[in-house]
Amino acid sequence: MISFKLSSTCRRSPTARLGLLLAAVLCGVATLCVAVAPVLQDVLDVPAKMSPLALKSPLLGIAAAGDKVVAVGVRGTVLRSADAGTSWTQVTMPVSADLTSVRFTSGDTAWAIGHDAAVLRSDDAGQTWARVLDGRSLFTLMTQHYRKLASGGNEEATRIVAEVEGAAALSATPGVLPYAFFDIWMGADGEGFLAGAFGFLLHTSDAGKTWEPWLERAENDRRMHLYALEQGADGELYLAGEQGLVRRYDRKAARFVTVETPYNGTFFGLKSVPAGLIAYGLRGNAFLSADGARSWAPIDLGSEATVVATLAPNADQLVFVTRSGQVLLSKDGGKSVADQGFARNGDVLAAAMVGNDQLALARINGVQVVRLTPR
Repeated sequence: MISFKLSSTCRRSPTARLGLLLAAVLCGVATLCVAVAPVLQDVLDVPAKMSPLALKSPLLGIAAAGDKVVAVGVRGTVLRSADAGTSWTQVTMPVSADLTSVRFTSGDTAWAIGHDAAVLRSDDAGQTWARVLDGRSLFTLMTQHYRKLASGGNEEATRIVAEVEGAAALSATPGVLPYAFFDIWMGADGEGFLAGAFGFLLHTSDAGKTWEPWLERAENDRRMHLYALEQGADGELYLAGEQGLVRRYDRKAARFVTVETPYNGTFFGLKSVPAGLIAYGLRGNAFLSADGARSWAPIDLGSEATVVATLAPNADQLVFVTRSGQVLLSKDGGKSVADQGFARNGDVLAAAMVGNDQLALARINGVQVVRLTPR
């Protein structure tokens, strides 16, 4: 059964709103908006505001492809760099919804996703963006899909229809599903997935032109929030989320199946590395599987700060980034780590490698680019 809480997209003071958003992204509390004040213009109808202050705004996601770097954040803010993070410009966006994540999927194709089910695509490395999906079209997609299943006697589909309709009715803007998407994965053959709050999972077989709801295909009856999608070195696709949730994609059965893990806290990310697959999340927890997710070994980071990114600059190194701003470098596959000792200038929400030795940190107050130093 889906349950609902106040959303970070509610019309609140900037400080309160940001606090709710950070809780949603990093503490496992995805949210739904309840109108408690007169509704202003809907964020799906209002373009992101262009402002010099955007360079210092809270950023929640970042991705790089060569020297091209894109960072996304609150109120539809998107920053772009074409010179490996040396200089940044704000990019115009057709929505002002909070954006949680950005990912390059191939060449210059990038996807920005976030609250109010905002999904936007760029085919020029983040210079221009087109809306692919939003809370209105998601509401239509969900109700039409599950009503059809319900008409055939599917009881779970009937429950989902009632829950989705109730959620839309309570939204700050009726008829809009303000669920947050947290990650996207797109394969070379055009098959892809969107994962997000309340177990929301969408599937595409045509590179995102059309989407099909897959809520009932992830062995996630409790609707745990889904935070990460990653293809492992073994070629298998994995999904991760709350309460130790990890799933493997069974292509033949067209569903995700349960993978047992030794941790019952939230996993915010997955990373494919030469040694296997790393799952990471709350309180400094990180685990490595070297056998296709059949068994997991803990990685001792010596930190209780939430891990927001795990990166692999090359075959010999791993980098772990925590919300507190720690950058931990391992040269032995995670057996030991060394703190790079960078100055901590505010919470870090995401990170991306820019080249082999530079790291772009998406902070609560803008982007910081640092250079790794072997120790």
